[in-house]
Amino acid sequence: MHLVIPCATAPGPQCQATLERLELPQLRTLLRVLPPANALYGEDEDLSPLHERVLSHDAFADGLIPWAAMRAANLPLFKPSAAYGLVNPCHLTVHADHIAMQDPARLGLMEAESRALLMAMQPYFLEDGLTLHWLQTDTWLVEGEALRGLATASLERVRGQPVDRWMPRQDAAKLVRRLQNEMQMLLYTHPINDARVARGAPMVNSFWLSGTGDLPPNPVPLLQATVLNALAAPALRDDALAWAQAWQAVDAGPLAELAAALKNNQTPGAAPIAVTLCGSHRAQTWRQQPRSLWRRLTGVFDATRPATILKTL
Repeated sequence: MHLVIPCATAPGPQCQATLERLELPQLRTLLRVLPPANALYGEDEDLSPLHERVLSHDAFADGLIPWAAMRAANLPLFKPSAAYGLVNPCHLTVHADHIAMQDPARLGLMEAESRALLMAMQPYFLEDGLTLHWLQTDTWLVEGEALRGLATASLERVRGQPVDRWMPRQDAAKLVRRLQNEMQMLLYTHPINDARVARGAPMVNSFWLSGTGDLPPNPVPLLQATVLNALAAPALRDDALAWAQAWQAVDAGPLAELAAALKNNQTPGAAPIAVTLCGSHRAQTWRQQPRSLWRRLTGVFDATRPATILKTL
């Protein structure tokens, strides 16, 4: 039983001010009895956020965790030697000094709309040797040789955020930037968008490419963990009240269940209990150890408040 919590700390000044007053009793219990294990370190400019590196055992280069190929591997269309990417239809807003993306999850695309937009965009992608496959309303699969070795920024870097710094700039990404420009022109007058605007919904005027690359011959299995994303949206908005409430809900819910499982000593042979807290610069895991080692370690971190630890992330 392993929980991974992205945005466990938030860089915004409002969330930082709230951090000192945040009471998280279940997290404190877990940090008191679970010894720290491995840690990962990152930078603000990394294409792959830390929680994605944790889930992939940090086995891939930055921006090349092949999430799309991993999803394709479970589908009949999968070709082991092919390269894939994830395409998220999105709404971009041009401001005076930057371009921002509305969270694609808030578009409220209906399946018929999503499929119609994919069909309209498909010929343009095919001209560049790229084939689109529909997965779900807000996520499509794209297949093509141009995606091999093409590092791209995770969708988590741009949802609800400015996208300028995350646009792919390498020569291999020229076709992606051109396709984005072409799709803006195509979609601006598409009947689907006319109908959406008429009912007050945001139009789909671009797409975001991420999760690019191909699977190695013997890929490392993903970490078997549950990712708790409730903190991410308020952290990105620097909404201190919503972020604190989300933390308290995580503490009273999943972390309380984890603490109860730890107290009951779990079932013999089960996977160790663990929790990973991810910030912008550090992801730290705490993992259950054999009982004999617990006796030596329990209490070492007794005086450490969660806020103190969260500030180090």
